[in-house]
Amino acid sequence: MNAEESKTPRIRKVMLAVLAALFLAQLGAGVYDLLFTNYLSDAQGLNAQERGFLELPRELPGVLSLLVMGSLFFLNEVRLAAVSVLLAALGSYMLMNLGPGASMWELSVCVVTASLGLHILMGTVDSIVMHTARPENRSLRLGQMRALGTAATLLGAGYIWLKWQFNSSFAVDYVLVVVIFVVAAALLFCVRAPQFPKRKSFRENFILRKEYAVYYGIETLHGIRKQLYITFGYWLLVNTMGQPPAQVGKIMLIAGVIGLFTQPLIGRSIKHFGEKKVTIFDSMALSVLCLAYAFAPSLLPAAWAVGVIACCFVLDKILFDLGMARTTYIARICGERRSDITPCIYTGIAINHVASITYGIVGGLIWSYSGGPQAVFLTGGLAVVGAGLLARKMK
Repeated sequence: MNAEESKTPRIRKVMLAVLAALFLAQLGAGVYDLLFTNYLSDAQGLNAQERGFLELPRELPGVLSLLVMGSLFFLNEVRLAAVSVLLAALGSYMLMNLGPGASMWELSVCVVTASLGLHILMGTVDSIVMHTARPENRSLRLGQMRALGTAATLLGAGYIWLKWQFNSSFAVDYVLVVVIFVVAAALLFCVRAPQFPKRKSFRENFILRKEYAVYYGIETLHGIRKQLYITFGYWLLVNTMGQPPAQVGKIMLIAGVIGLFTQPLIGRSIKHFGEKKVTIFDSMALSVLCLAYAFAPSLLPAAWAVGVIACCFVLDKILFDLGMARTTYIARICGERRSDITPCIYTGIAINHVASITYGIVGGLIWSYSGGPQAVFLTGGLAVVGAGLLARKMK
């Protein structure tokens, strides 16, 4: 979409409708994620080992989303988002109808279906922004879009907090999630989407060109970095530091509220400083956090250590959004090959998830055999440093 087209009233109305639908989709995703762990523990009675097993079907769709996106090459990005939201609705509906004590296979099928939809949605949101924003404003718009998603998640958290004061039925929550997803999908199917570059075959969606190697390498290393936050950071807070769910929820709420303001600022910083400097700064800051994660529990008094780890967790969540620089970088180096943007984003997601799943397993073994968090965070810290060194080769 060129600059002249983006100024027309019709395009603005279309994009407002798309944004409203994506807000609803991310609201549904936020409620789904907030329910997930409690549903498995309270409604299905899973133990820690079974909960850990379900991380594989939950994360595997990050890889499968590339294949599904390729199979749906005849759909543009907005229609692809609609399909992703329908998959999330189907998975949520299946979970809603499972009785207590469901088998791991039944749970896995439901989780794969919903998670596949949510992972495809993750890629299409970024892709829609990259295609519809002017090149010089991509980072600004992506920061605003991330803030919109954070607002949706916070709204979902507020709903869960209020509703569970009076009603503890998971069925009510899942009905709401399904309805939200279906309404979002209907909006996305009905809107007259802007023109996107067409993909003519399944094969065109798998792109491994030499000029994209740096992007794919950084995504690989940041897949390891992601596990430090979403798995081992949580485990450090809950298992090692003994923090209750309410305290973890408070920390996440603080991080989310701060994110509403920092995400647009991060978008502006990417525009001002460039993807290369932002990615290098991200790696430098994360390497310091890895040291704090590794040594604070053993070097500081318990109360101080909890405070330091909690601050690290909030900063980690904020720094996570610096990953927008990778998305705007790949969109920029695609240049005139606009049809490469969506496949490259999904390839990056797939590579990121392969690395993430692998380090989730390896990191768990390292933690078990070393008896503490130091080796896990120091090893992950090496990957973070490697990402910073590789970022020096960004064009």
